Amino acid sequence: MAQLDAARSACPEIAQACDLAREFTNMLRQRRGHNLRDWIQKAELGGPDAIGIFADSIRQDLHAVTAGLTLPYSSGIVEGHVNRIKTIKRQMYGRASFALLRARILLQS
Repeated sequence: MAQLDAARSACPEIAQACDLAREFTNMLRQRRGHNLRDWIQKAELGGPDAIGIFADSIRQDLHAVTAGLTLPYSSGIVEGHVNRIKTIKRQMYGRASFALLRARILLQS
């Protein structure tokens, strides 16, 4: 923590980046997506270039990111299954038929 405080006092840009990152993390953890527009504006106007670029990319898909920060739903389980299926498919690439791939996926479920 002392090193971070030293870096923050030595470089105001690091302090701004830390503050914006903490604010975004709190917004994410507390599901306060309604504050996203204000955070983006703050990041683009007063933040370092890298955080401004990140904020601009969020602005391009604002509705989806706001929903992700607000709603309790998650597609994590589905993404895990898709990842598992793709891994099995890569292991079998060029070696077996679709029927065997289907059997392996259904047997591992």
